[in-house]
Amino acid sequence: MSEEHYPARSVGNEDIVAMDFSKSLNLLMNDSFRDMIDQGIRNGKEMQQISDELFDNELSTSLYPKGRTARTLCRNCNTFLGVYDEAYKKFFDVDGDPKIVKGYHPTTKNRIIKSIYAKFLSVPECKHEDFDFINFIKSDSIEYDGEWKIFCTKRDNSTDLFGLPHIGTGKMTYPEGDIYELSDVKFIYHLMKFEPHEGYRALNIFDITKKKFKIIEGHELIDGGYHSGLMIQQMLPDLFID
Repeated sequence: MSEEHYPARSVGNEDIVAMDFSKSLNLLMNDSFRDMIDQGIRNGKEMQQISDELFDNELSTSLYPKGRTARTLCRNCNTFLGVYDEAYKKFFDVDGDPKIVKGYHPTTKNRIIKSIYAKFLSVPECKHEDFDFINFIKSDSIEYDGEWKIFCTKRDNSTDLFGLPHIGTGKMTYPEGDIYELSDVKFIYHLMKFEPHEGYRALNIFDITKKKFKIIEGHELIDGGYHSGLMIQQMLPDLFID
């Protein structure tokens, strides 16, 4: 066993912090929130700098100072998965731009897909699952005919409260089955066995192998997609007790 970062450090998995939602709501309803903004403006600061400082100093707490890891994969597996992560970083660095990604070698596209599938093996909420895509990840195959699908949503202000990306993991349960979430600072991924509900269909990650595909952003989905539902579930856990 060895330590596996999920997502990779190179795509934002460093010093992960969590927003204190209760404290955030209290601050927003308090006059001190306006005072902090006014003071920042008087000091000549831009709104982005003011909001960043508010988040760092008032609203967040560090969860994983060295990045989030899980001891799930053998060291040899982590070594070859590192090759997949290098491919994924190419996708990440160009924001998944279809005009650029379509020019990637098929092997690179395949490694991008495998990198994303592989990261779900490290997600704590998935530990009980007997995934049928492990052999696909470990092999040279470019085809996967199993049950699990991954859908990709590009982050925007519709997906992230205050425009602050939350890269925690989670699980949502629907009558059709479970949905697992994993994300980095640019993209949110949902692993599921069924087709997304109407208005929630993001990019099937295998579509990047096609000549034409479209990156789906949060504002194109109902309420920013499944991610917003997970955030509410994690903010108000007592409402979602079985």
